[in-house]
Amino acid sequence: MNRLALMGAAALATAVAVHVAVVAAVPHIVMGIAMARIAGDGGANVMKDAPPPTAEARTVVRPSPDLAYSACVLDLARGPVRLSVRKSAPYTSLSLFAANTDNYFIEDDRRRDGEIELIVVGPGGSVPPRLPQGARVVEAPSDRGMAIVRRVVEQESVFSGIEAARRRSFCVPYPG
Repeated sequence: MNRLALMGAAALATAVAVHVAVVAAVPHIVMGIAMARIAGDGGANVMKDAPPPTAEARTVVRPSPDLAYSACVLDLARGPVRLSVRKSAPYTSLSLFAANTDNYFIEDDRRRDGEIELIVVGPGGSVPPRLPQGARVVEAPSDRGMAIVRRVVEQESVFSGIEAARRRSFCVPYPG
């Protein structure tokens, strides 16, 4: 009986350890796959505009057909990154995600007048001495992550205005 109880306890401990390891690893694996797919050949710290989502073509998970998406894979190990997002009517938002999928920052055009201007630094990163006018500094919890911009598309006729705002938005390394 002692041997059976010991084997049961060992099996239970192994199951708990495997469960904890999987739960801890899955978000990093999922985000790694998403970042690799979005970065593609262009690499990190470059804003990419996704085509309108269809049933066959999906750049982001569970896309809404009423949204235009842009994304930037952030590599903050190389230094700060500047994110500049131009608004487009009727709604624009920017979300920042850590390497484990945690959403650590969100801003939309209703909370802030004007454009969204950020300098994103890695964990413990130093604030650049010179900031663009109106820019705020956001410290990321990980050296890698992603920025996702969502813009509401009420009707197809407004897409040209959305495209103009997308062309003026960017994600670039920031030398300070």
